[in-house]
Amino acid sequence: MKLSKVEAGRIAREYGLGAVKSLKPFSGGWVNYNYQLESEKGNFVVRVLGLIKGYTEKALKEEFRVLSYLHEKSFPYGIPYPLKNNNGEYLSRVGKKTLWVYPKIEGRQIKYYNTKNLKSVIRALATYHKYVKDIKVNIDRGFDSPKKLLIRYKLMKKEKPNSPRNKIMLENLGLFEKCLNKIKDVDFRIKELPVHYDFHKGNLLFKNDEVSGILDFERMLYAPRVLDLAYLIKTTYEDGKKRFMKKANLIINEYEKINPLTDKEKSLILLMLAKDNCRMFEVFYRLSGGNYLKAGAEAELSCLKWTIDVQKNVARELGWKK
Repeated sequence: MKLSKVEAGRIAREYGLGAVKSLKPFSGGWVNYNYQLESEKGNFVVRVLGLIKGYTEKALKEEFRVLSYLHEKSFPYGIPYPLKNNNGEYLSRVGKKTLWVYPKIEGRQIKYYNTKNLKSVIRALATYHKYVKDIKVNIDRGFDSPKKLLIRYKLMKKEKPNSPRNKIMLENLGLFEKCLNKIKDVDFRIKELPVHYDFHKGNLLFKNDEVSGILDFERMLYAPRVLDLAYLIKTTYEDGKKRFMKKANLIINEYEKINPLTDKEKSLILLMLAKDNCRMFEVFYRLSGGNYLKAGAEAELSCLKWTIDVQKNVARELGWKK
């Protein structure tokens, strides 16, 4: 997936960026690779994609539609809004690579949350929701499928405790079955919009302690906005009876200063977190057994343990004993 200088020149011509001055790789994910392309017209990010077909292509088009809408509405945070090439299209093919380009967003990433930068993150999320509340996108990713998930749990129960991964899963499967049975008939369909679904410090840029940019909308889906709140609670959680709800209440209260929630929505936040953890418990278990990349499998196992820790806190607060 490496870009050459010749390819960088072709990309610059296709997107009208002028002469290329430099090309530097960013650290990439498992399937996407990013490069900073500096040209005579400024700094840009070239995002080289993995396999694009079927559902992935449809989801990407919806992502571009939302990003373009935010740009047109002068959204107050930097976003990776896609540029169109000479053919009026967002995606380009360079050799065997599919890619898109956006102006680089200024800012830096942070390693740790503090009260000030966390409040800025919450305000940014609340503002994003206000801007996209009237947009409907056709992306659901099979989000609401608890009955299918219970079937997969039954298959997981048949595994043998012959590895640390399987032992962890089997020791905690009962908790997740109980949680899933508690929420499987709950109607979460309220205030749906294009949720970011990956809103945390790793996908944000900062100037001092204030959010300056929001990145990586690729997990976007059409779902209740409380899913984003639940996810932010998960990614900032602190273990413990007092600490967990203190952080959750901070997020909810700060969000409401910008974008009020209904009583119904507030009652659904922990239930939504429980539901999402049930799904991710199965996902991280499955991926942690992958052999495509040892480092990737180890990271997924770490995420499996994290999801278990969070679910224990959620179950305690909801009064669901293991």
